[in-house]
Amino acid sequence: MFCAVSPQPLDSARFYTQHFGFTPSLELDWFVSLQHPAHTALHLDLLRQGHAAAGQHLQGQQTTGVMLALVTEDVTAEAQRLTRAGLPLLMPVTEEPWGQKRFQVQGPDGVVVELLEFTTPDPAWLAQQAENAAAAP
Repeated sequence: MFCAVSPQPLDSARFYTQHFGFTPSLELDWFVSLQHPAHTALHLDLLRQGHAAAGQHLQGQQTTGVMLALVTEDVTAEAQRLTRAGLPLLMPVTEEPWGQKRFQVQGPDGVVVELLEFTTPDPAWLAQQAENAAAAP
């Protein structure tokens, strides 16, 4: 389960349902619980910023420094789809040497959503990592 504090949980819920296929399982003006049909064990909860249910520690807090990573089979197609839908990319499609192709967008609640596709790691990069690990004290 993942929970984000949002100034407008219903707006945030629309973002995740419209762009990523989540469906609401509970929808209140101050709390929304979402599930993804392909991953029913995954719950994405959105709680209104400042609501008492967040507890005293989170009062007045905003969601920051949080990333939700979603695996897809074609990250380039997803980036094109979301760009056509008007979402700016925080990070363009990038192929990483460790075996990921990924990009990032941001939800209205401040959560960074990373879509990633697994790729074959670069053998030279893997060899360098092994050398670095062997040389570490």
